[in-house]
Amino acid sequence: MTAQARAGKEGREWTAQVNGAALRVEEVGTGPRTVVFSPALFTNRALFDAPVAALGVDHRCIRYDHRGQGDSGLGAPQPTVESLGCEGLYADALALLDQLGVEACHWVGASIGGFVGVRLAARHPDRILSLVLIGFSSRRVPASNLRQIGMLGGLIRATRPLGPIGAAVHRRATETVMRNMFGETFMSDPTRAADRDLWRRRFGETVAPEAVPMLKQVFGHPGNPPEMLAQVQAPTLLISGADELAHVSDIDNDPLQAARVMPDARLVTIQGAGHMVLVEQPAAGTAAITSFLRSVDG
Repeated sequence: MTAQARAGKEGREWTAQVNGAALRVEEVGTGPRTVVFSPALFTNRALFDAPVAALGVDHRCIRYDHRGQGDSGLGAPQPTVESLGCEGLYADALALLDQLGVEACHWVGASIGGFVGVRLAARHPDRILSLVLIGFSSRRVPASNLRQIGMLGGLIRATRPLGPIGAAVHRRATETVMRNMFGETFMSDPTRAADRDLWRRRFGETVAPEAVPMLKQVFGHPGNPPEMLAQVQAPTLLISGADELAHVSDIDNDPLQAARVMPDARLVTIQGAGHMVLVEQPAAGTAAITSFLRSVDG
């Protein structure tokens, strides 16, 4: 194995200066195609461990943490608070691709990471070979839900000065995030207790006063309207967790409606998963991603 091949297999990590933010970036693998992974809110690039391990054997895999999230500086000063939102994260992604010399790539985005990918594909169709959208939604968060998110932000801000009461409030806020992110199958499975404990710790570290501006900006996203989705020409795979959509009608099923609007889209539903498909069902989620990307590659 050559030194270049060993470096590609073992990977490298660094901090990229992008639009006034320090983004933590990781690169693994080599190959004629590049796959970029963009994570969900309250997570980091480790969310993609399974698909990176599978695709890194024959693809250049790049994953990064959004500004204000993961290892890219929770609570770090930002040029503007709006830079933490959907359009700011899109601008970061475009600048990062330019900085890394990625002219075209497959884009795998979870939740807000998918919102970023949709904007890249709609506005720069030559840059996106294909899209994988995990836990995708298209509509703006209703005002009533935004008020609840505002209340959650208030609870989070109150955790530190309230001592033991604040600790109880923090546990409640963390559990709220758990229930929103994971489906009933994962939350009730006795064999996944250790996994739940791990994610409670991770979410507990992120559900902090420093995260409140990010929380408000991400949940206050402008939506992914049909007219923008219709501009996406890249082959697209939408991956949804069956638990997340268990009680949702077809008209309110955002992934289903998006698949009907996008010119070249298909929908896969993963059983036993909620919003966090790659945590709840990593093997099934990874199989769907790798099969799709390799079909696009031909």
